[in-house]
Amino acid sequence: MSVLNAARGGVNRVLRPFGVQMVRGYSDDPAIAPFLSARKVVGAARRAGISVEDYIDRYSAVPGATADAVDALLALADLGEHVQRVCEIGAGTGRYASRVIAATHPATYEVYETAADWLPHLRALPNVAVQPADGHTLSATATESVDLVHSHKLFVYVPLVVTIGYLDEMARVARPGGVVAFDVVNENCLDDAMTKNWVAGRATIYGMISRSWLLDRLDRRGLSLLGSHFVPLSGGRAELLVFRKA
Repeated sequence: MSVLNAARGGVNRVLRPFGVQMVRGYSDDPAIAPFLSARKVVGAARRAGISVEDYIDRYSAVPGATADAVDALLALADLGEHVQRVCEIGAGTGRYASRVIAATHPATYEVYETAADWLPHLRALPNVAVQPADGHTLSATATESVDLVHSHKLFVYVPLVVTIGYLDEMARVARPGGVVAFDVVNENCLDDAMTKNWVAGRATIYGMISRSWLLDRLDRRGLSLLGSHFVPLSGGRAELLVFRKA
């Protein structure tokens, strides 16, 4: 059994009581293959009489986590009530997109998403422009063109080289004064309880990145840390980091 299949099996054991499972996507790239089925998640949320956002938060065992993360991001970013262009990597279920759109009213909200079955759901959101996603770059987004570029619950899963490539791309597309935000697992996230949970659950799906190395690399690309906020991750937590571009 491959590491990817073992990781997917572990996640599915957590999700099984909620009628949701992780399945293989439409790409052969192991960095972007697994995703949650749109049909099953949307159907389960509809049967429960709640939004997709609330459904995802509920099975994560932290109701309100999405709203809390977006509120923290926007408070640190201080973008105002209207921005011209936002870009999100791995928009997936749209749970972060819908809240950011409602708060900032962007003229254009670009999304990069490799899971084709979620695209109709994302296109239904206001002013969304679905960009061609290759799982590695933001090739359709112009340099220094967006006010906010962000990603959630993506860099905690994908290989380090994919994360590094995307971070370089985020630094490229953010305009001067723009904001870059994302969550990662780093040394600040690892306490005894979290490591015990992950070892017991064989949580091989998650990856870690050095916080000090990351801050130094992004500083050399003109990104200064505005602040951070811990966000829930199954069995532990990740750190949401928010930067402004010089």
